[in-house]
Amino acid sequence: MAPAVHQQPFAFGDWQVDPSRSLITGADGEKVRLEPRLMDLLLLFAGSGGRVLGKDEISAATWGDRLIGDDTLAAAVSRLRRALGGARRRRYIETVPKRGYRTVVEAPPHGCNPRAASDAPTGAAALVAHGWQALASPLPTSLAQARLCFEAALTEAPGWSPAHQGLAEALIARHSLEQGGDLAAAKAAARAAVGLDETSAAAWATLGAALLLADRNFTTADAAYQRAIALDPTLVTAHRRRAVALAAIGRFAEAERSARRAVDLQPSLLEARSELQEILIIARRYRHAAAEAVATLGLAPDLGEAWYVRGWALALAGDETEGVDALLTGLELRGFAPERVSTLRTIFDAKGCAGGCGAVADLFAEQPVLFMRRGMHIAGLRTLAGRRDEAFVLLDAAAARGDPALMFFPWLSFFDSLKGDPRYEPLASRVRLRG
Repeated sequence: MAPAVHQQPFAFGDWQVDPSRSLITGADGEKVRLEPRLMDLLLLFAGSGGRVLGKDEISAATWGDRLIGDDTLAAAVSRLRRALGGARRRRYIETVPKRGYRTVVEAPPHGCNPRAASDAPTGAAALVAHGWQALASPLPTSLAQARLCFEAALTEAPGWSPAHQGLAEALIARHSLEQGGDLAAAKAAARAAVGLDETSAAAWATLGAALLLADRNFTTADAAYQRAIALDPTLVTAHRRRAVALAAIGRFAEAERSARRAVDLQPSLLEARSELQEILIIARRYRHAAAEAVATLGLAPDLGEAWYVRGWALALAGDETEGVDALLTGLELRGFAPERVSTLRTIFDAKGCAGGCGAVADLFAEQPVLFMRRGMHIAGLRTLAGRRDEAFVLLDAAAARGDPALMFFPWLSFFDSLKGDPRYEPLASRVRLRG
């Protein structure tokens, strides 16, 4: 099953950061691969909005429950500085004596209306810029920081559309990542954004997302997406979000056209290519999905997500052996230890696809992975492993929290074997979109 990882590449000073690949690329084309902990540390700093981060916060976000000493933290920060420094001789992270560390990189706002930005109060514009910077990181602390930044911007400039739009995006992101986003508040903020500036295509695209998630109504969401596209036909976000909405109601040909339009507009955007692959898998066009994954790997040969999607596409198309090879390659590139991947290969060889899927599900449940739709992903693997009761427990929990991935539940082939179960149709009825 395609994992739907949404870790968007973003700028951090002179570097372009690609969290999904643990890769940073300099303006001169220099590429540096970071070990997973250093990437987590970079994401924490990138999403901090320039505030001072103390040892306890850094330790909790990067090392979890493991106790670390000051020397361990200082050594990690030093390694990250060296990776970012190179020959540039520019500071990215500074030490604040007796308090901790903070980033000294300013990031421009992304996704807000450029025309409106020029009219923004200086303080509010800076807060919105920090908010969008924080949204680049999927860590809970970063998304919480993004919300605080946008709320502070609204306090300073309550009549400024980009501040409302940013708050809506922060709430949507928190909901999608299962971190407590308030969809009613997101919808209200998005409506305020378009009310204050009806010419903002980005605000209309945000409203479409809020309406789709809060009301589960395709018709009203699609009207907002189409308004965004009419205002700015080149707005990639609007095409991507409309493609996802169309796929959720089974209009796969239109969904594919919208997804391909997004890729055409920004060919280097790996997220847009990933969404196209997922739509093709949902539409059961597995060979086409595999081909799109290969095209993505032509741009990013070591992108674990593309290997993983290609593996599932091939397996579902009947090429199980080649599919498992690609799937396991994807897992290793995503950071799983080689010995764990080797164990999975042994299980696939010995127990076939069902046994292997069960083992992968157990691994995901045991080891946290930055999957936006992690619960649904494990539910699909449990289903393929024949563990229906466990799958329904996960699916019911996903429905209770309003997991956006459940919009695709009626269409996903992973769940076909559940259709004869009396629990299937009530669940499908709960999660289908209206309109």
